[in-house]
Amino acid sequence: MPKLDLAKLSRDLDRRRRDRPDGVGPGGRPVSGAMAVVRENLAQLEALHAAGASWVDIAASLSAQGIRRGDGEALTGRQLTALIASVRRQRQSRDAKAQQRQARPDLPRPPVRKLGLASDLVTPESRSSEPVRTEEGLRRDQLASLQDLLKKD
Repeated sequence: MPKLDLAKLSRDLDRRRRDRPDGVGPGGRPVSGAMAVVRENLAQLEALHAAGASWVDIAASLSAQGIRRGDGEALTGRQLTALIASVRRQRQSRDAKAQQRQARPDLPRPPVRKLGLASDLVTPESRSSEPVRTEEGLRRDQLASLQDLLKKD
């Protein structure tokens, strides 16, 4: 059995990626961009459908704008709904994985930092009107409040 040369394999893969013609996916199929369009505009497509447009009409309008299947044919209503269902499944899967990751106790939590404006960006009205009290000032105030206890009768 021949030994696998991982460095050569990596170089070959990089070369294949570079040599792949534009518009062709990893499996050699033409990339139509329909999935990307649906992914980016899912909320708007769903809003159009909720407003009364049929999926068939939406698919025909998308095809008229040049968004087509990989083989160049026009999108059908079924193909559009299949793309939409696929995008929804991908989002649900990604959200479920993110929730599982957040629930893992062995992963460090990012520190929660309260953000504030830099001192030179704060307007004078928003700055505290009280002067900054030093430790010595606080001690003197405490001592003054105890003076009546320290008085000799």
